[in-house]
Amino acid sequence: MTQQADVFISYSREDNDKVLALAEKLRAAGVAVWMDVGGIDAATMWSEEIVNALDNAKALLLMVTPSAVNSHNVAKEVILTSERKGHILPVHLEPTQIPAGLKYQLAGIQHIEYFQGDPDENLRVIVRSLERIGVTVQQGKALTELEPRAIEAVDQPSPDPDHPIEPGALAVLPFHNISPDEETDYFSDGLTEELIARLSLVSEIDLISRWASMQFKDTKQDIRVIARELGARYVVGGSVRRFRDSVRITVQLVDAGTNRQLWGNTYKGKLDDIFDIQEQVAKQIVEALKLRLSFSEEVSLTKRQTVNANAYDLYLRGQDYLYRLTKRSVEYAIQLFEKAIELDPRYAAAYAACSSAYGQMYQYFSREEEYRTKAQELSFKALMYDNNLPEAYTAMGLSYFSWGKFDEAAESGRKAIELNPDDFIAYWTLSRIHLTLGNAVEAAKLCRRVIELKPRFYVAYADLRMALQVMGDKEEADTLGVELADDVLPTYLLQNPDDSRARMFYAITLAELDRRDQAVVEGTTALEMSPGDSVMLYNGACLYAQLGETRKAVDALRQAIAGGTDIPGWTKNDPDLDPLREDPEFIALTSG
Repeated sequence: MTQQADVFISYSREDNDKVLALAEKLRAAGVAVWMDVGGIDAATMWSEEIVNALDNAKALLLMVTPSAVNSHNVAKEVILTSERKGHILPVHLEPTQIPAGLKYQLAGIQHIEYFQGDPDENLRVIVRSLERIGVTVQQGKALTELEPRAIEAVDQPSPDPDHPIEPGALAVLPFHNISPDEETDYFSDGLTEELIARLSLVSEIDLISRWASMQFKDTKQDIRVIARELGARYVVGGSVRRFRDSVRITVQLVDAGTNRQLWGNTYKGKLDDIFDIQEQVAKQIVEALKLRLSFSEEVSLTKRQTVNANAYDLYLRGQDYLYRLTKRSVEYAIQLFEKAIELDPRYAAAYAACSSAYGQMYQYFSREEEYRTKAQELSFKALMYDNNLPEAYTAMGLSYFSWGKFDEAAESGRKAIELNPDDFIAYWTLSRIHLTLGNAVEAAKLCRRVIELKPRFYVAYADLRMALQVMGDKEEADTLGVELADDVLPTYLLQNPDDSRARMFYAITLAELDRRDQAVVEGTTALEMSPGDSVMLYNGACLYAQLGETRKAVDALRQAIAGGTDIPGWTKNDPDLDPLREDPEFIALTSG
């Protein structure tokens, strides 16, 4: 289904990067744009898709470059719009001579020379020009436009204009959930991550990654100690209280170097007000830090993935379940994301998250064809609605990985990292691609980056250990194994006792460290928690192999492969299965 967008962007594929950048700025400014990003559906579908998009558009934005004006497809789009007496706004990205074939359609139409002058001012001109020809521009409410009855802000000291702001990194700590219902942790965590995402768009802010900050959730440590550990000068902290449809959010910004509060505020409102509150918080932190924003940063700071508060709430709940990495949690996450999409069919982030969830279902739990097909379709949808969304490229990378298209998967992962250098899932996906292909050195490098971004992500530790074992670095692998067995996994399991996969990782690590009795207890418990789970059976095979129980290992591996858990190349390179390499049944089972 073609998205309903007021503006159709006509361009040449050779100009893809610069056009995507401008399209994202327009979206951030509140303009609904449509463009053919390519590869989203089968080629036979695109002619109908483009015609539908042109029919629904109020204006055609022509990206003028030498390659565009010589493009047959661009010419068709311009001619079709002209014949239908539609509005055309030419935007010159480069100095370009208009060929005779297009001069008639563009005669008398004022154009914008985007390549000259201030880009921010040129963007304003484009937006104003589109408004004049009937395009609707959805702006976030300015602070002065907020209705006092909707949001009550109290205790709001203005930043001291005479107090200098020294340079330094900023950390946003997880908001403390003080709601009556502890199950709303996902909401406070989601607000924290959203604030970090918004502030990351400000070029002058040296922002500590969200994953590094999130490890201090519910900590009682002194803020100066936390700042020192994170390498931050400024720290944002706060609390969230939610009861049914009412929210109360308290935020403060502290200079950890002087222990001085630079700014603080409390906001009270309804769930529907949450987007306005988020914008206010981000803007007031920037103001307190005395930073100047470019026009594009101003509009990016107020960009909304959705305007539906209930869809947003469902999305946050789904994110909370997605990376618990159990079959039940991922299935529930899918239900939540699909409900969010029902409420807002243009919610790109929900499509991306739902794609990742289906990708995980296929990759780790059940090799049903429907799962990887849905993952691919949803990642394409996410890009169709926001082709500059890092999570969409991460989801697409996981989708390609499930199809065995490793080059395409790696390219999608690199694009996600380019858009968001703190996307630990993109690094993790890339590391798994390299592990599958036997590129242990590159996999180890990527795993270290994952751990740097998300210090307690136990799967990355396990993958790094596997890479080190493949590289023959036994000493560091053993050291990492001890850290996993004595710290990372016990700490995680204390907080997540129902995570059977983590418990099995724990058992395998214990077995590799010759802690046999404890390994048997933990492994047996894990298998009992997830009977019939093909991924658990694969990991059980690894455990039995390390315990020297060859027949049990081969039998578990046979069941795992029958259940669909056999990532191409993984069985071949997994050092946990090395004790089985000479076994005839194992050879027969894995030689196909």
